[in-house]
Amino acid sequence: MLATMLIALAAAAAPLTAQDNTGGPDSVSPPTAEQLRYIEGLRSVARGAAQLRDGIDRVARTQQARDTLRQRLAGRRLGGLCTTARSFMSSGRPRMQATAYTDSLRIVARQLVARIDSVLKFLPTCETTAGKKPATVAADLLNRMRAYEAALTAFRTGLAATNRVDSVKTPSQQ
Repeated sequence: MLATMLIALAAAAAPLTAQDNTGGPDSVSPPTAEQLRYIEGLRSVARGAAQLRDGIDRVARTQQARDTLRQRLAGRRLGGLCTTARSFMSSGRPRMQATAYTDSLRIVARQLVARIDSVLKFLPTCETTAGKKPATVAADLLNRMRAYEAALTAFRTGLAATNRVDSVKTPSQQ
């Protein structure tokens, strides 16, 4: 059974590896070293953002129960997650140089970096006050995270648009 699955997967992957990318007008150029650094930095930032989302969700769930002890514990957990997220985001952010991209994608990359900087600037406050005022800290952090996620979506959309390959071949390309 396993051997059959492996053969099926290899057969499905074979056409992908056999494609000829001749460098025509619609072909995709490989990413530069600076662009790879930007994406690696973004990957590290995304790990920190996932931790922040988890902390915000915990606080939101406890707000519905009206249990002050659980709210305070969720706030302390959010403060700890802010500390951890800050280390991930601080290590990834310096690798994200918007100059790695050109034209409109550079503007979008710069906006994404600005949103990350906004979240990073708020994290020390989150670390110190989340245990005391979990609801207000989570609400402020949620607004910053929404702005970050909107900028991330715009960046991914722009990146996908620049990497899109035209699947329709003209007679001269066939």
